[in-house]
Amino acid sequence: MLIKKGSIFVYNVFDIGWEVNLSKAEELLLTKQKTSSRFKFSKDPRKAIIIKEAPLEINIGREIIRINDVDYDANLHAKIWDYGAISISVEIILKENTTFDLLHLIALYLEETDDIEKLARKIKDEVKSIIFDSIKLPQEWAQFEDYIIYYIEQIEGISDPQEIFQKFDIASLILGENKNTLSQFSSLPVTERFIQYYKNDIAVIDWDSALIIEPTGSKDICDAIEFSLTHLLELRYYDYSIDKKLDLLYDALEKESQKISSIFKFNYSKLSEEASKTYIEFSDLLSKIENSFKTVGDPYIATVFRNCGEQFRFDDWYSSISRKMDTLFQITQIINSELNAIRSHILEIIIIILIAIEIIPLFK
Repeated sequence: MLIKKGSIFVYNVFDIGWEVNLSKAEELLLTKQKTSSRFKFSKDPRKAIIIKEAPLEINIGREIIRINDVDYDANLHAKIWDYGAISISVEIILKENTTFDLLHLIALYLEETDDIEKLARKIKDEVKSIIFDSIKLPQEWAQFEDYIIYYIEQIEGISDPQEIFQKFDIASLILGENKNTLSQFSSLPVTERFIQYYKNDIAVIDWDSALIIEPTGSKDICDAIEFSLTHLLELRYYDYSIDKKLDLLYDALEKESQKISSIFKFNYSKLSEEASKTYIEFSDLLSKIENSFKTVGDPYIATVFRNCGEQFRFDDWYSSISRKMDTLFQITQIINSELNAIRSHILEIIIIILIAIEIIPLFK
């Protein structure tokens, strides 16, 4: 089997802040002669795919990337997402007549080195510095998401894409294994979940990488995976952030509980406001993530997106965040109840003092 035309897409997704004003970011990019455009799928988004706030797409340019002593042309792109993420894609153009064994060696190099990550971080830093004023609460989270897509447009040596499973160890390619032969137990969960739209295309999507054979040259599947990847990063970030907020609240509540009398716990008002604000902010941002991408009339892209959701464990992340949001809400209710009790105590003391002021003169 020979790959006549193909690429390797390497994605790195970073969280850069709470939100991004895309209109303002577009203006800032223009001041630096960086042209950007609103992303759209190749299919008509008004009919098949709904993107509530389409990300800004920037053509960064071309680069020569050296892999195993061979130079490869690469196309660089960046996307800015309104929920505070930047995704950097590096498209490495494969040489004509690349064998699958060579593809595997390139894959191992990409898995074992951080060359592409360093390049992606450099691009991210440059873009962030330009659009900095459009970012709400700019910050850097240490964690990021990366993903590899082996994208093939033309392949010689097979008549049916499914033959590729018999002629090459696709599971080892996708899982980045090279030392030992994978067992059937390990291979089947990867290869048996392939999806197809036409008879001459195929997509095998796993949690860390994917293989796509797409003779039409459409990049819609790659774009759907990129969307999913940004969702995963933001869900992980929100889960982490809520944990931090809850830890701070627990510590503050513990300090307040150690005070001698409840009437001296004046910080409860501040804690209640902080908890309520946090709950509203996370509810709003989680809603923004959930509504950012919806499929209506394209069952194939919908299937790809659902498949990514299963691989990336979206349901588990949503469940984890929902449980913590419920805990945050309950803490807010408890703090408010305690705050009301404190106010009642203070009011009672004031009433007693006023009564005393009225009665004491009568005993003179």
